[in-house]
Amino acid sequence: MAVTHLKKFFLRRPSMFFCSIRICSLCSQNCLQCSIPSQSDGSFMDPETFGVITARLRKYGTRVLSLTGGEPALHPQLERIFQIAEAANFRSVNLLTNLYYSDALQDKVIGLAIKYHVGIHTSYDGFAEVADKLRGASKVQRTVERAMLMINELRKSGAYQKKPTATVVVSALNIDQLPRIIARLEELDWNINIDLYRWGSANHREEDILKIKDKDQILNAIALIRKAKNLKTPLWYFDGLEKLQHGAMNKQCPYLISPTFGSKFFIHEKGDIHTCMPNAIGNLITSDIEDIFRAGDWKAQQEDFQSCQGCWNTCYTVSSRALSYLHLGTIRQYLGKG
Repeated sequence: MAVTHLKKFFLRRPSMFFCSIRICSLCSQNCLQCSIPSQSDGSFMDPETFGVITARLRKYGTRVLSLTGGEPALHPQLERIFQIAEAANFRSVNLLTNLYYSDALQDKVIGLAIKYHVGIHTSYDGFAEVADKLRGASKVQRTVERAMLMINELRKSGAYQKKPTATVVVSALNIDQLPRIIARLEELDWNINIDLYRWGSANHREEDILKIKDKDQILNAIALIRKAKNLKTPLWYFDGLEKLQHGAMNKQCPYLISPTFGSKFFIHEKGDIHTCMPNAIGNLITSDIEDIFRAGDWKAQQEDFQSCQGCWNTCYTVSSRALSYLHLGTIRQYLGKG
């Protein structure tokens, strides 16, 4: 398999080592930053389609699979999806879930995650009314923490053996709560990913009330984030954010810098394959992956990447440069000596 990825590296073709599959577009929340619910047609990826896609991904070299939505827990055949994913023998399968649903569904989803060895990644963006406003729902913190505490009890008993992850998106609405958010996630002993609000991709909405306009406020937040325990976002990423605030960051595009390992793909319910841009580059039901990367739609999107102003965010930059991980602070961070 290493030889296969090495060949792709020399050909500058994507490895698709990590890949996300959107198994449904329905969601239990209506987040201010997310455009997916407004675009939803209510469709689900049927298990047969999922089976074809995972087989092609596995053959091509995908090793880490993320199941996303909308809210993937709303899929009516979630257990069948988990069964197929487990049978495909990926190195890791993760469920990106907001955990915002009934107690009964929380119990079911967590039980299935244990049964099929699926990691749970969720979002934790604030407390009380702030969380409700950001997520477009009510009693968000209480509902989500009910599931998080349940997972922690299962961790203590040894039933759930993976360390779960919470992602925080820092915006103008929750930046004042950031110290409390970090402290709570440290208390829960969850892995933490932290990003700043952004709106440059097809799945994000531009909302002025979410934009942090005070540069010093951003820099102070970054200084606080650097000290967080269990932080998995690499510290070199925050170096880039600081440079960006000072106007010293050049264009970054992982699809151009490192097309083999930096290219990230999102597969939708009908098999269409997307990047950060709105137009699909092909369909994994009707086309082989190798053929997609030889075709005109992919070449046209590469030209679009050339004209794009670039970005600096965790979705697209973290895997763009292998040499970035030689950053001393990040090495110490991952060795637990930060």
